[in-house]
Order: sequence, then structure tokens, then C-alpha cells
Amino acid sequence: MNNKKSILFIIESLHCGGAEKSLVTLLNNIDLTAYDIDLLLLKQGGEFEKFVPKSIFIKTIEVTQSNLFLKLFFRLRYFILKKTNTKFHNAQLFWKTYSTNFHKHKKHYDIAIAYNQGFATYYTVDKVFAKTKYAWLNTDYKKAGYIISKDFKFYNQLNKVICVSKENETSFLNELKSINKTIQTLVIKDITDKKIIKKLSLENITENITDTSFTSIITVGRLAKAKGYELAIEACSNLIKNGIKVKWFVIGEGPERSNLEKLIATQKLEEHFILLGFKENPYPYIKTADIYVQTSLFEGLGLSVIEASYLNKPIVCTNFPSVYNIIENNKTGLITGMTSNAISTAITQYIDNTDFRNSIVRNLSSLENTDKEKSLKKINNLILN
Repeated sequence: MNNKKSILFIIESLHCGGAEKSLVTLLNNIDLTAYDIDLLLLKQGGEFEKFVPKSIFIKTIEVTQSNLFLKLFFRLRYFILKKTNTKFHNAQLFWKTYSTNFHKHKKHYDIAIAYNQGFATYYTVDKVFAKTKYAWLNTDYKKAGYIISKDFKFYNQLNKVICVSKENETSFLNELKSINKTIQTLVIKDITDKKIIKKLSLENITENITDTSFTSIITVGRLAKAKGYELAIEACSNLIKNGIKVKWFVIGEGPERSNLEKLIATQKLEEHFILLGFKENPYPYIKTADIYVQTSLFEGLGLSVIEASYLNKPIVCTNFPSVYNIIENNKTGLITGMTSNAISTAITQYIDNTDFRNSIVRNLSSLENTDKEKSLKKINNLILN
């Protein structure tokens, strides 16, 4: 008789992203012999799918096949909603438009876990049968543009909301407070595996991203507005104007590529600010570069910053709230304001002051990190209880 708990994880896809990477890392660290685990995706074919353990069954969400007329009707409805409800998050408008197109998932589970806000959470609440339901919140709820008055009916049906940082939790609870509501929350940091990251960082790369003739800067993240790449491009321009020879490489893909390429061309930075696209293994690039920079406008946690710290990189990071739990200013990195001048000034500090840069690296290398073990313990407790 099988007494193992059955668990369903739900996420839109396993294309590159922080939540997606975190989920794959979790699935590779959870005790697969203790649970029966399924993974449900809206879209298959993501870059991280190949890293899902073979014993986990990947399923695709069933969608009603509409005829051409209905497809046009839904598209028009979604377009009108976006035009007339500009304050709402796209995910909220998408679910309002298309929710009836998604079938209820037939299999019943002990636990269902939406591993992202938005679609995954709405689908888990409305379409999944499970005794217990949790949803992960991987972003700053308010800054991401969600409206709590429209989402409360979903979150109120969950047993608990899991926030990936204390700051992420505070933002969410403040939004609930604004409508005089409360929900049970728990903070569990996204899981990162330091040993695997260090091992992967030893792989060879074909691009020459470092040279004694310039300082190499690396940034990892989706090409999305939240990552603040406009600030990065302006900061790069500042450095070049000040006679500092740099090449700034960005690993990631996303909807802002075209806009960023135009801005790079306008600033005449084609030789200095280089979009490398998605890389299955970004860690050799981080390890090889001289400085890691993160210019995010907001983050749920800041996974890429954590990973750069594991590789002992001098870090420059904008002052989104959760960064203060990752690095200590002037000791294990530099935290700056969200302006291009502040970012370029911090980068210059590393370039001009070798002793300071070396002290940051030494401090990072001496850090002990037990976040992975703590998060796994919390997740096991959550599942068992």
C-alpha cells in the first residue's frame, strides 16, 4: 500500500526565470522517495525542463480548443480589458478573460503548490482538487502591479501563502491590510545549491568576456522592465564617458530585447553593452567576469545576487528591500540608489580601489550559508503537517 503523500506543483513554464530555477532546484533536493510528485505546466519546452528529475511526471494543463470565432472573441475581450483596466496586472486580466477555457485537473492530490503568483495561483485555486493548497509569492506584490482587492478571493482559499523573503511578505501583508484582510503567510527562501553552482562555474565558455584591456561586468536576469536595464545602459555610458574601459555582458532573454537594443544603439554602446541571450549555465560567465551588477527596480528575493555571492564576485546592487538580507554594504558588496550615476560610481569604486575589491572577495569567501538546509526543512515541515 502506498502511503506517500501526493503533491502537485503548478507553474506556467520552465523557461528561464528565478521562480523556475528555484523550483527545479527544489525538485532536485526534495526527498523523491518520500512523496509522489507531479508537475503541471501551461507551456512545455522550457529550458529548465531537462533538469527535472526523471521520476517526476510532467503534465500539461488541458485547454479547450476554440474555433476561430471564439479565439477572436477572447482576444478582443482581453484587448478591451487591458485598455480599460490599466491598473490591473496582465495576469489578473488574462484569468478574467480565459479562465473558462481551462479544464479542471482530474487527479486528486494531498497537496497542491502554485509555485508562482498570477496564473499558477488562480489555476490552483479554481481548477485543482487537493486537501491542502499553498501558493508561492516570488515577487514584491505591490511593485509587480497586482491589485489585492481582485486577488483576495483566490488567496483566501489557500491554506498558506509562502513568501520568498521577509520584505516580500511585508509588501503582501500591507496590501491585505489596505482592504482590512489578513491571510496566513510563511517565509521560505528560494532554494539555491551552492555546491552545484560552484561546480557548474568550472565549465568552459566559448566567448572571451574578459581581457586585461577592459573591466568585464556581468548581469544575469530576464530582459524585463523590472530588471532596470535602462539604468545599466546609462551607467555603462557614464563609465565610457569617464574614460573607463568596460564591457558589460547581460545573460538573459525577454520581452524588452528590442527596446534595449535600440537604447544601446542610441548610446553607441554596441561594443560595450552586449546582450548574450539565454545561457543554460550562466555560472562560468559570473565566475570569469570582474564585477557582478544587478540593477533591479524590485525583486522578490534576488536569486542571481545570491548566486554571484557564492562565486565570491564583487557585487553592485540597487537598493531593493530584500538585498539587505543578501549582502552587507561595504563589507560583502555595494548597495546603491536606483540611479545610473550611483551605479557607475559604485562600479568605479571597485575599479579604482583594488584593496577594497579584494576585501569584499575575502569577506564573501569566508561566509557560511545554510539557507538551503533551512528552506528544505521548512518545506518538509509544511508538507508533513
